[in-house]
This record gives sequence, structure tokens and C-alpha cells, in this order.
Amino acid sequence: MVDITVLLPVYNGARYLQQTLDALSQQSFRNFEVLCIDDSSSDTSADILQAHVAKDARFKYLHTGTNLGSAAKAANFAAPHARGARFVYSSQDDLFSPDWLEKLHSRAQKTGADAILPDVEFFREDQGGQNKAPKRIIGFRGDRDARLTGREAFAASLDWTIPGNALWPISFLQDKGFATFGAFADEYTVRRFFLACNDVAFCDGVFFYRQDNTAAITKKPSSARLDEADNALRVWRLAIEAGVEASVHGPYAVRTLRTAIRMQAMIITNPSMHAESARILAVWQEMQTTAFRASCMEGLRLNGGAVRRAVYARAQASERSFLLLAHLSAWVAQRKKSKA
Repeated sequence: MVDITVLLPVYNGARYLQQTLDALSQQSFRNFEVLCIDDSSSDTSADILQAHVAKDARFKYLHTGTNLGSAAKAANFAAPHARGARFVYSSQDDLFSPDWLEKLHSRAQKTGADAILPDVEFFREDQGGQNKAPKRIIGFRGDRDARLTGREAFAASLDWTIPGNALWPISFLQDKGFATFGAFADEYTVRRFFLACNDVAFCDGVFFYRQDNTAAITKKPSSARLDEADNALRVWRLAIEAGVEASVHGPYAVRTLRTAIRMQAMIITNPSMHAESARILAVWQEMQTTAFRASCMEGLRLNGGAVRRAVYARAQASERSFLLLAHLSAWVAQRKKSKA
């Protein structure tokens, strides 16, 4: 058995893949494996992976046989092959400090916590040409010595006070697995993982979360991007099922409504996506419950003035108001784009 399994789902990731593989090979911690899961790529990803596997025995090449269509499904495909006591996930374009795995493992050994979170830096290749320092999430509100319960970590993850990238027990992968309902199911999964934790701790290793990959799903309008609205509603339901406080699920209900509005605005500004409107309206229809409305109203009460409360309350209850607000959001977005 190795100490850590790194899951690396890959689909047409040739542009940045070698950098990610090299960053893993250069880790100061040695007792790990990397499961390179090729989800039937059509570019040169397979060649890059196989060449790296040939020179570093800790890397294992897995081929899904057919395109599974999501990183979550690829991760589940790899689960039976994992030999680590714990696991961590990486996208095909992320980078890491050389001590990333060492710091994760050391903190896990010292604390016995179920999940260990590194610092997360929002990374761009051209960062050196910018005047401001890159955004970094450090510990819990800057405190790496903080310890959170799983419920506290779940609540903190909802607004990205803490990230979702963590070192987890291998049982979370092999017994629970990743949800596979859509392109953003990994965000739902890590929230479910947090709820399964007794204790969450932090370390000062750094995970560099790439922001300049224009091919990433979060960077361009697409059918898969629209899954963000459904995922947000599922996370809100998870919060309700977990019995978290209204002060937690209320603001997230507002965020869920705003996500649906933003996805509808994306459809409005991209004519090729107009046929997708029914998907977002279906998510909005699922918000027409007494529980969601009460949660949303509590979130608006906690954060927002009278005008904001009125606007979002109408958008939650009236399809016409929802669509009007989406059109306004689309207009504002186009104005900003034209001035950029």
C-alpha cells in the first residue's frame, strides 16, 4: 500500500498536461501513486501520459475504453485500482508546490483529521505581468491551525471560505464515490465528503488552481456549463437534509437562484444555446417549493436591502420576473464586455 493516491482524470488535456505530470514527479514526498485516467482522449494526451508512465513507475495509465463524459465518472472508474490510504484529486492542468503532498501527509499524521486542506492559489501563467498578487485561500480565514467539524467545513465551503481540494480517506472514494449527475457534480461531492468528516485540518502546502485555461468548462458558454444551476440546487438540498442552520442555507438559496439567473442570461447572450432554456426553467420550477422560498427569504433578510429582497423574491416566485431579471443580467454583462 502507498500513502496517497492522486486521481488525475484526463480528457484532451495535452496543452498543460506535461506541466501537471512534472509537478507531481517533483514532489518531495515519495510514497504516492498517480492514477492517470484517460477518458478516451482524441488529442495527444495518451502519448504524453504513456511516456511519463514509462519513466516514473509511480504513475499508472488507465483507459476508460469509451468516453465516460465527466471527470467524476473517470474518478469512479479508477477507484478499484487505488492503493493509497488516502487520496487527493487534481485536474489535468493544475500545479502544486513541491511540498504539497508532504505537507498534506504530515498534517494528516499529526492531527488524525479526516480531511486536510492545502492553501489554494488562483494561478495564471501571466501572473507576473499583473500588478496585484494572486488570490490565495489560506487555512480557515487565514488560520492554518484551525480545526473544523465536518458540518462547519461544509458551511464554510458554500461561499469558498475554504476550498474543496483536500486529502481524503480512501474509503470516501471506494465506499461513497463521486456523484455523476452533471459537469459540476464534483463540487457537490466534496460538500458530501465534508459532511462525512469528523475533523478537518489545514496545512501550508499549495495547490495552484489554474485560471487561464480557456478550454476549461468554467471559461466558456456551453451546454455542460449550464449544469451549474442544477448542481447549486442539489447542494442546497444537501444543506437542508443535513439540518444546517438557516443562516447557512438561506444565503446559499439566494446564490442558487442567482446561479439560475446567470445561466439563463448566458443562454440569452448566446443564440446557439437558446434551445437549452427549458433546462434552466426546469431548475427554476424545482425552486417553487415552500421550503426553498422560506430559505431564500431568510437569505435575503440576512443580506440585502428592501429593493434587493423585492427583486429576488419576485424572480423566485414568478417566471416572468425570473426571465426579466435574466435579460437585465445579460444586458449588463454585454455592456461590461463591450467596455472591456
